[in-house]
Amino acid sequence: MLELNVSYLLVGKIKSTELYNKSPFVIKPDTLNELAYFADLSITILDQNSFQMSYKINNKDASSPVTYKFGEKIINDLGEFTVNKRPTFDNSLFNNPSYNKKQYRAIFNSIENLADYYSASLNVGIATSGSSILELSIVDAVPEACSDFLNKLTEVYILNSSEQENLLASNSLKFIDSQIAQISGELKEIEKTLLDFQTKKGIVNIDDESKSFLERVKNFDEKISENKVQISFIDYIEKYITDNKKINDMAPTSLGLDDPLLIKLIGNLSELENEYSLRQVDSKPNSPVFENLDKQIKYTKQAILENLKSVKQKYQMSLKEMNSNLSRVEGKLDSIPKTEIELIGIKRQFSIKEGLYLYLLQKRSETAIVLASATSDNWVIDKAVPSYSPIKPIKSKSYAIAIVLAILIPILIISMLELLNDKITDKETLESYTRIPIIGIIGKNPEDTNLFTEKKPKPIILEALRSIRTNINYFLSNANEEKKQNVIMVTSSISGEGKTFVSYNLAGIIASSEKKTVLVCLDLRKPKIVAGVNLNMDNGMSNYLAGTSQISEVIQNSVALPQLDIILSGPIPPNPSELILKEKLAKLFDYLRQNYDYVIVDTPPIGLVTDGLEISKHVDASIYIVRQNVTRKHHLKFINKLFNEKKINNLGIIFNSVKISNSTYGYGYGYGYGYGYGYGYGEEFDKASKNKLSNLFRKNKSA
Repeated sequence: MLELNVSYLLVGKIKSTELYNKSPFVIKPDTLNELAYFADLSITILDQNSFQMSYKINNKDASSPVTYKFGEKIINDLGEFTVNKRPTFDNSLFNNPSYNKKQYRAIFNSIENLADYYSASLNVGIATSGSSILELSIVDAVPEACSDFLNKLTEVYILNSSEQENLLASNSLKFIDSQIAQISGELKEIEKTLLDFQTKKGIVNIDDESKSFLERVKNFDEKISENKVQISFIDYIEKYITDNKKINDMAPTSLGLDDPLLIKLIGNLSELENEYSLRQVDSKPNSPVFENLDKQIKYTKQAILENLKSVKQKYQMSLKEMNSNLSRVEGKLDSIPKTEIELIGIKRQFSIKEGLYLYLLQKRSETAIVLASATSDNWVIDKAVPSYSPIKPIKSKSYAIAIVLAILIPILIISMLELLNDKITDKETLESYTRIPIIGIIGKNPEDTNLFTEKKPKPIILEALRSIRTNINYFLSNANEEKKQNVIMVTSSISGEGKTFVSYNLAGIIASSEKKTVLVCLDLRKPKIVAGVNLNMDNGMSNYLAGTSQISEVIQNSVALPQLDIILSGPIPPNPSELILKEKLAKLFDYLRQNYDYVIVDTPPIGLVTDGLEISKHVDASIYIVRQNVTRKHHLKFINKLFNEKKINNLGIIFNSVKISNSTYGYGYGYGYGYGYGYGYGEEFDKASKNKLSNLFRKNKSA
């Protein structure tokens, strides 16, 4: 018997290893409760005589550890069983306290679960194309258990096949024996009758005419007897089917019935009954497959009964014809003496029974030979042998997959991040999204420094600002004496892109070249100044536009740069857009054009409010700030539209806060510097955009 009813596992530090029949002990169940098949037994061998056992039910502790002796009957909620030592149990090892293989697990397996597992694991294939050789295999972590199962499976299959052959012959032999017993009794009665007749009448000699009569009727009697036997065989099969006995328990050919259609129908019925038996193992009783099989079995049985009726009618017609011929021969008995007629009748009956007896003996011999020589049509060519080399996973294949995934996954992640990143990350991306010329690049500056603080920016950022100052001159190259082309507007799409920082430092770098410069802070909504500019915020543009101050009253000198004057925003007004639309703004710019070499205007973000567009009507050049990893790609659509429609004069872009690791742009300008100032406009807009994107991903994940 295979040891599959209990699984034994050695508990290790990392994993548990199944031992099959190599465990030091074996569990012998006596009576198990249903609960046992949900239990996980933990067995710790204490020494050569005792062990400690506890168990879990559905991964929950169901008992405390209890110490038992090997061979002792254990009775608990799981049932009754014993734990015995195997012959291979090494007493010296388990008596050694330092031996670390004393912790084991045991799991009871039900017959149903084992059948389901092995039927699902069994692989059946043709060994070679076109051959009748089947190859059976199972892949499992315990190769010994698989090989034992396969060998036992083939052994039982072949044994069952032989038993099936023997069963067919045995049932036929039983029927023939019952007929022989009946005929044998009738022969004895006839022999007794013949003996009594001869004793009573004496020895009677039969003349030649009587002998001739006996010879003539003998052939008819034998054929009539054989027909009657065939009809009795048909009656036997009819009763077999009507009693709902399994047809594969009998063989029609062994009974002398050789009708091809009958043999074919009985074969079909036998296959259907076998399939029905197999389905009962893996299908529910109310399964539709049983309804279909029942219909086919019922139809086949009806066809067999109809065929038997037809064959029986054929034998009956033949019997009727033989009886008619026999009657004509019997009509000549009148010329024979009465005593001889009686003797002829007795001998005739004896001859009929004797012939029938010999016929049945012949059939019995044939069936007995079949029974003695019955062997299975199947045999095992090679027994199952366990393979100890790993079947899966295949190392080379696993390594190849790992290498491919190691390459593809990062590429996929980078591609996805690039696809989902809608921000301007480098100069190439910026140039691909706009035709507006880039007039300068300012690097990222981790320090809080600018031209107005005591600690000035490093020379390289100053050089970047000087380069921008030079490039701005190209925008203002159409200057004439009637109207100075010197008003420059600095704007952006949203807050946080460095618009204010660039405005202040650009004004400062121009002023440091001995050019009289004024910085106009026209951001009336959220005014902001950079560190180091210590001026009065109480009087500024809002005061002038509202009419409460004159131009001279709102202009303040920056102190840090004598050539630079600054007009601050002033107090925040309730109606900034209306103030900007006043004619006083145009008068202010006319005044500033005449009195300053350069006028730098810090405006609100052009992508959020219309103030910037109104101010752009008064300027000669515009600078649009794009900050790396802050400005979004779709922000450029709006400024591109204004540029294409020529609604903004002399527009250029400054790429701000560029990291050295991302870009190295000509002349070395802007390496490693920038600013840390945000504006404040559009913060709600950015947060809303991020929330929308986050919500989109949440929906996709949940979907």
